[in-house]
Amino acid sequence: MDAAEQVVLQLVGTPWAFLVVGLVLAVGSIAVFLPSQAMVVAIGTLLVGGDGGLLPVLLLIVAATIGMVLGDLALYQLARSVDLGSKSWFARPKVRKAREAIDERYRAAPGRIAVLGRFIPMGRLTTNLVGADSGLDVRRFLLSCALADVVWAAYCVGIAAATGHWSRDQPFLVTVLAVVASILLGFGISAVEKALRRRSAAAAAAAAAAAAAAV
Repeated sequence: MDAAEQVVLQLVGTPWAFLVVGLVLAVGSIAVFLPSQAMVVAIGTLLVGGDGGLLPVLLLIVAATIGMVLGDLALYQLARSVDLGSKSWFARPKVRKAREAIDERYRAAPGRIAVLGRFIPMGRLTTNLVGADSGLDVRRFLLSCALADVVWAAYCVGIAAATGHWSRDQPFLVTVLAVVASILLGFGISAVEKALRRRSAAAAAAAAAAAAAAV
């Protein structure tokens, strides 16, 4: 942790910070073990607490979004060309089950599902694989990813901004809190979406039953 903290502290205030954020988030489309969210929140906390004004914060959101979109596109092309979804780790039962569970919803509303996927563990990887498997054209895939990525980046920087006034000396404490909050938010959004889908399905079933009874 100390080594990572020193790296972040050295990056802040230099153009390299934005380049490193973009690269980490691009590679993070597959390398899910990288602390991408931790890096964005930590750098965002330091930028918000600094004297650079709003511009560096906006540049951080732009760099994070561009890096994520490029990584998403690379994974999409890789998955389409070599059927990555059927290979090794990606074909494990839990991962395959998660992909199958969201496939139909993704086809109907790729933007909404992509946004949700950014806030749950391995969600970005899973939704990108589903996007490649579903046959979604690259334009719609990129639009859904751009929406999800900018929402995620703005969320991370928003957490940094909201807590920056009391966390400037402990940016990594805010990072831990942000990651936990992100996971809880993702599960909360997922629970609400499932409840709405169940209600919609029940309403559709009731309407069908009423129509059948009227015949």
